[in-house]
Amino acid sequence: MKNKKYGLLAMLLALLVLIPTKAFAEEKIVDDGVIDLGTSADFPPYEYYEGDEIVGIDPDIVKAIAEELGLEVKLHDMDFNNIIASIQSGKVDGGAAGFTVTEERKKSVNFTEPFAKTSQIIVKRKDSDIEEIEDLEGKKLGTQLGSIGDTIAKDDFGEENVSSFNKVPDAILSLQSKKIDAVILDKQSAENFVNANKDLEIVDTPYLEEEYAIAVNKDNPVLLEKMNEAITKLKEEGEIDKIMAKYQGPSEVKESKGLIGRFKSTIIDNGSYKYLLDGLKITAKVTVCALILSFILGLIIALVRSAKIDIGDELSGFPKFLLTIIDKIFALFVSIIRGTPSTIQLLIMFNVILVNLDNLVLVAIISFALNSSAYMAELFRGGINSVSKGEKEAARSLGLSNLQMMKKVVMPQAVKNSLPALGNEVITLFKETSIAGFIGLADLTRGASIVISQTFDAATAYFSAAIIYLVIVLVMEKIFKELEKGFLYA
Repeated sequence: MKNKKYGLLAMLLALLVLIPTKAFAEEKIVDDGVIDLGTSADFPPYEYYEGDEIVGIDPDIVKAIAEELGLEVKLHDMDFNNIIASIQSGKVDGGAAGFTVTEERKKSVNFTEPFAKTSQIIVKRKDSDIEEIEDLEGKKLGTQLGSIGDTIAKDDFGEENVSSFNKVPDAILSLQSKKIDAVILDKQSAENFVNANKDLEIVDTPYLEEEYAIAVNKDNPVLLEKMNEAITKLKEEGEIDKIMAKYQGPSEVKESKGLIGRFKSTIIDNGSYKYLLDGLKITAKVTVCALILSFILGLIIALVRSAKIDIGDELSGFPKFLLTIIDKIFALFVSIIRGTPSTIQLLIMFNVILVNLDNLVLVAIISFALNSSAYMAELFRGGINSVSKGEKEAARSLGLSNLQMMKKVVMPQAVKNSLPALGNEVITLFKETSIAGFIGLADLTRGASIVISQTFDAATAYFSAAIIYLVIVLVMEKIFKELEKGFLYA
């Protein structure tokens, strides 16, 4: 009987071993029936916005692949340089954003079979003396950070001669303002920018040839296998060639002269202003919500840390120990937040702490609220500490409790003294939200990037966004000046 039990156990274990791991992997692939892919929708014709939808070569191909697999695909717009990190963290299953297969990238992600051939080419000003690749020696070059052109150019011409930009439009603007001499970027994108900016042209000789593929999480080899099978079938049936042909050639862009003409053509005529307005709504929502949360949290931190000084000596035993511990935790929190860049904090929230949270607005609110609360805490603490010790003692002598003293004596003066710094922090928070585009949140700045991806007029789009920011900041300044006057004469 005992041997029989052991025999059954052995058979069970054998069956578990023999069950293909593919079966488990397939469960993961078809989870909710959706393949989540990161992209950067500011890279036409490979991915860009039409209305609220991300379209282009990559979206069409991955949709065709998903259809072959009987699945759906969901594209998550984010900063290009953040896609691989998001794949590694499990935020997305893979990435479709004009990825060139490189040995360095293979260390972090797997790649499907290439589905498109293209080239990196050189864009220059028409007044430039650059005629061939050899003329780039000693020149200042611009590239997109994390792109294959960025890596190769630094190897060929030295890191000191290459400026890496988060966005291609930023590199184009630097080229037009003569801060750099040339930009290395994808052929199709280059053609569109040159078509829209008559002061630019393309060097005839391609810088390098490349192939694009889809990046896939290393922990999901079956997804890679299935995608490769689908790509092979789509190639054989000519579907990928049809998709590529659909987007061949530069987009037709109307040339407009003068500031008003360019603004009308870029922002008004094609409805691009909607992206700016929608982005402004999200920016305002993030700012207001983060402001409320940071105000509350900052005030709590300030009160606790001030209490440690004001009443710490009056306490004993466990209450004193608890107050000391909380004070040290809050002090550490403030130091960490103030000692690290807000961009890094946002990316950590997105890729690590809140990796399972799909609501980008909420991720941004939490991240900016925590960041601002550290500064709020210090300015409130400064305001509380500005109230003289004599006034506090006088309040106590009148029989006021510590709570009454804080409410009637300390806080009114603390708010008054902190108001200028508070206004500055509110304005800073509003402008700081402009980095939300790193995680794909379609805020005001991201809205400008979407406009550029459709019009290829970076200057007009950025200036329009800048004017909106400026007007709102001026309104904020006016409000806080009036508040200061009110407190001054109160």
